Amino acid sequence: MSTSQGTAASAVPTGVNQVDMHFIAMMTPHHEQAVQMSDIVLAAQDVSPQTKDIAQRIKDGQQTEIDQMLEWADQWGMSSMMSGHSMHVANGMLTADQLATLESLTGPEVERVFLEQMIYHHEGAMAMTQGEVDGGGFTELTELAQYMIEIQSAEVIEMNGLLIAL
Repeated sequence: MSTSQGTAASAVPTGVNQVDMHFIAMMTPHHEQAVQMSDIVLAAQDVSPQTKDIAQRIKDGQQTEIDQMLEWADQWGMSSMMSGHSMHVANGMLTADQLATLESLTGPEVERVFLEQMIYHHEGAMAMTQGEVDGGGFTELTELAQYMIEIQSAEVIEMNGLLIAL
């Protein structure tokens, strides 16, 4: 009798290592929170078009990356590893109280707090992502991680500019 775990294990590409699996398990919920934060500011009233624009780009880009990482996690039989990280507060992640506060704010205040918290969130993500770039074994994932660093670095610069303009 064949088990699904045996089938999943045979689908793990050569080169995939524990760094890759750990990165996916940590970065997926991290990105999910960025999407959640973006949704909050996108639904808010009296937020500048520039902030709504970057929130939409963050949401779209990170959702695409989530989808790719979840596809790999599924192919590699990582479902049990994924569930253990869903509530973990990793580098740059907000607590439930911080998210609730963000959601309760309006207008310029929600915009300012979103930008400050997303900068913090991105900085945490970039720190985690560098570990994948340095130690990951799956080339497609290390390339995605390098892209994440590049795009999030540019977004931090843009968000700092938006904060100054408030």
